[in-house]
Amino acid sequence: MMNIEQLGWNSYFADQFRPYKEQGLSVGRVLREVRQQYTLYSEQGLISGDVSGHFHYTAMDRSDYPTVGDWVVFRQCADYAQIEHVLDRTSGFSRNNAGSGDREQVIVANIDYLCIVCGLDGGRNFNLRSIERYITMAVEGGAQPVIVLNKADICTDREIALLQAQSVAGDIPVHMVSAITKEGVDDFSMSFEKGSTVAFSGQSGVGKSSLINCLLGMETLKTASLRESDLRGRHTTTHKELFFLKSGAMVIDTPGMRELQLWGSRKSLDETYSEIHEAAKHCRFRDCTHQNEPGCAVRELLINGSLETERYENYSDMQTELAFIESKVDEKKRHARKAKDKQLSKLIRRTMKNKRK
Repeated sequence: MMNIEQLGWNSYFADQFRPYKEQGLSVGRVLREVRQQYTLYSEQGLISGDVSGHFHYTAMDRSDYPTVGDWVVFRQCADYAQIEHVLDRTSGFSRNNAGSGDREQVIVANIDYLCIVCGLDGGRNFNLRSIERYITMAVEGGAQPVIVLNKADICTDREIALLQAQSVAGDIPVHMVSAITKEGVDDFSMSFEKGSTVAFSGQSGVGKSSLINCLLGMETLKTASLRESDLRGRHTTTHKELFFLKSGAMVIDTPGMRELQLWGSRKSLDETYSEIHEAAKHCRFRDCTHQNEPGCAVRELLINGSLETERYENYSDMQTELAFIESKVDEKKRHARKAKDKQLSKLIRRTMKNKRK
């Protein structure tokens, strides 16, 4: 039986769990999530469960609920687990919940690497602007991004594709692989150390499941062909699940995303667009928006050709998107503080009234 240290358990989680352990509760890592039903791995082995009624009552937001990769505290009832608490995460990969405007959806938690998988088969499966969005979200969540160019066996312009990916990667590793011919897969697999957790993300049809099958050495995950009309993928992964590699690393497969709605702060753009961040330090005005202000060092990069127009426009779009998210989150925090202050005032008045009796 695997011990929990092999699943990434460390002193950060152990310190949080100590008071719960004294209460006789157990801890496990979420390996699988299907419609808020969870499979956990604990020191006692695999166990299924869901969140307790108390958890439902006290959870403030959907992001508080467990997701694959989380370490959770649970109460064991026969062969079933009632999850009472989610331990604080070291990292994660989140997006803005589609249609909500200001609600975080945590895709996976406690990951070391986020593999941004692209497909070199044409269509929409290899898009530099999309890669930039994924890099930004990986940085925001505290994971190391890795760019994976899959389907190298059918790519007719491999060198150009590699140069294009490297143009937005900076210091981020770029791997060119083929899940069909196994090209580059060994080097890619060996880049993850024992005990690390690696999440795979990207659009439907880029070959995430096929690549994970290749790493596992078996057909564990369902795969499907692309639609011939537009080369877009069919959703074959409908839930999130963690798997174990022979190397000791862990991989998480996630459903393909049609669109990645950003979540986080504008600060996360600094690493993705490091050349813009550095140039902005030399703008004439401290609050320069890099639009039409005189003395803008970022606009100078555009003029001299050091910065591509498409890259700059993507940066501007994400700045606007994240500024909106920041404002909505700040507004929610203000409302939460007011509600908390109001409750505290009521409690104080009630206490003082009882003292006078």
